[in-house]
Amino acid sequence: MTLWKVEQGSTRRFVIDDPTRFLDLIALIAIAAAPGLLLVMFIPLPLVLPALSIVSFVMACGIALFAHFNKNSRRQPGLADWELACAFAFIWVAAGMMSNPKTIIDWLDRLAMTP
Repeated sequence: MTLWKVEQGSTRRFVIDDPTRFLDLIALIAIAAAPGLLLVMFIPLPLVLPALSIVSFVMACGIALFAHFNKNSRRQPGLADWELACAFAFIWVAAGMMSNPKTIIDWLDRLAMTP
C-alpha cells in the first residue's frame, strides 16, 4: 500500500510518496503478456489458447514454488513473486475457459495419423 503524506498549509492534500508504483503495474502486465505474444508468433492460431493455458500453468507453479522456497512475503512492497504467480494463474484459468479442447484433440489425431 502506498504511503500517504499530509502536507501542511492552507489546504490539506494528499501526496503519493512513491510515484513509480504505476511502473510496477506496467511491468506486471508486460511480463504476463509476453508468453502470449510469443505463442501467437510460433504456434498455429487455433492452438494458441490451449498452449497459453498450459504455459501459464507451468509458469504460475514455477514462480509460486520459487517464492515459497525463498520465503518471500506476500506483503512485500513492489513487484513480488506472488503477484506474478497470481497473474499467471489468472491467465491459465481465463485461457482454459476460452479455449476449445476439441482443437487439441483434433491436432493430436492428425499428429498420430501422420506417417
